[in-house]
Amino acid sequence: MFNIFKKTEKAEYKFSDPENTLCFTCNHVVIDKKPILYASHDNEGDWQFLCGQENHSEQNAKIISLKEVTELDQTINDLFEMPTGIGAERETINDKWMPFRLED
Repeated sequence: MFNIFKKTEKAEYKFSDPENTLCFTCNHVVIDKKPILYASHDNEGDWQFLCGQENHSEQNAKIISLKEVTELDQTINDLFEMPTGIGAERETINDKWMPFRLED
């Protein structure tokens, strides 16, 4: 009748950074559930995961953990080896990440 012993699938986490690493994101991703289409790992080691919309302001900013980002979108794990100073973009959540060097 009820499967109370059913195991829930645990979200995969591939990053070497601690799960509680703080990341910048936007309210479009967290609240509006838009897909993450832009990621960056700046020279200071900070991560950003944004919806890809051009105009973001401080009012759009949200801070969540890296673990939470991977729970929102499992494909973020594809970026687990992305070095500092690199960003990546994609057109849709189903596209491959296209890396680029961040400007200083």
